[in-house]
Amino acid sequence: MQSSESKTSTPWAANLTTIPTMFGDIRDEIVESFKDYIPLTKDWQSISAYDTLMHIVCRTSNRYFVGLPLCRDPGYRSLNETFTIDVAVSARIINRFPNFLKPLVGQYLTTVPKSVKRALEYLGPTLEERLAQEKLHGPEWAERPNDLISWLLETTTQDYHRTIRDLVLRILTVNFAAIHTSTMTLTHSVYDLAVHPEYVKEMREEAEKILEEDGWTKPAMQRMRKIDSFLKESQRLNSIGNMLMTRKTLKDWSLSDGTLIPAGTFVGIANDAMNKDEDAFPEATTFKGFRFADMRDGDGELDGIKHQMVSLSLDHVVFGHGRHACPGRFFAVNEIKAMFAHILLNYDIQLENGSMKRPENFCVEANIIPNTKAKVLFRKRRD
Repeated sequence: MQSSESKTSTPWAANLTTIPTMFGDIRDEIVESFKDYIPLTKDWQSISAYDTLMHIVCRTSNRYFVGLPLCRDPGYRSLNETFTIDVAVSARIINRFPNFLKPLVGQYLTTVPKSVKRALEYLGPTLEERLAQEKLHGPEWAERPNDLISWLLETTTQDYHRTIRDLVLRILTVNFAAIHTSTMTLTHSVYDLAVHPEYVKEMREEAEKILEEDGWTKPAMQRMRKIDSFLKESQRLNSIGNMLMTRKTLKDWSLSDGTLIPAGTFVGIANDAMNKDEDAFPEATTFKGFRFADMRDGDGELDGIKHQMVSLSLDHVVFGHGRHACPGRFFAVNEIKAMFAHILLNYDIQLENGSMKRPENFCVEANIIPNTKAKVLFRKRRD
């Protein structure tokens, strides 16, 4: 997907222009979610960071995807939070069997079919109503909700893509892609905020000044250079994987230096090593929260743009690169930035016992996962 906001056949790309109009809903859900999961208190309260932030991300994302009241339904939220894990575990089970048995194994020996059935129960009535209204009033009926369901119907022409089951699978797939990656990124940034309090004052001042001028809007999020930089620096040192953009060669392929990659070979980009390359990022293993904000102030014609968190670069491939780069990154970054700014402006945070040692990540194969057991202390901002 191109980084422009032109309309394409992809629901994400087709509706980038809806982010500003939906930002009020996103902001409302952030506020209400934090009230429910991390209420403002005078005394420190211990919060399980990963699980709590996942609940907030899931609710907020689904306010954008399916709207109220479903996004706040505990059962629906739990379904989407566990679906990613169900799929990952199921894939491991299925891959242990020969190809001719895989369809049967997937159907009878994994939990995914049960998850899809539950999703049909939650989403089925809404989808039936949408299809009925579209048939009655046409695709642009006046009160059509501005959400993922409408976008899927808008960008789909094939009849088999307009069945209830197919639409449910698509909504589950978008949640599969959105929730855990955003949760990991936000959790990493909260851990970094706790161990780098020296950046708090400047980021708060930036957010307060911009919000006073623009309010809680998408343009305000875009102007927050220091917050954007802090998040990108956290993402650089704590990415989602050691290796990204994995591909399988379908035929023999020769590189420009003559290296031959035989057909059937899996190749990928050494993302973590790239992120810690001294040539691209001086003092690469040191956390510099405003590294990218400083780079955006450079003399290059595109410096102000190319070092944003959402920007694609050959030096930074967390969101992929080229035509298959993550199309949802615009929404994800705006959502994460709005949540992070909310935390900055409303809470003081620290690790348990005032520790300044960042909770260690753990790796599963090539995946880098933030510590899911660590606790973070929150209290109402005092200054």
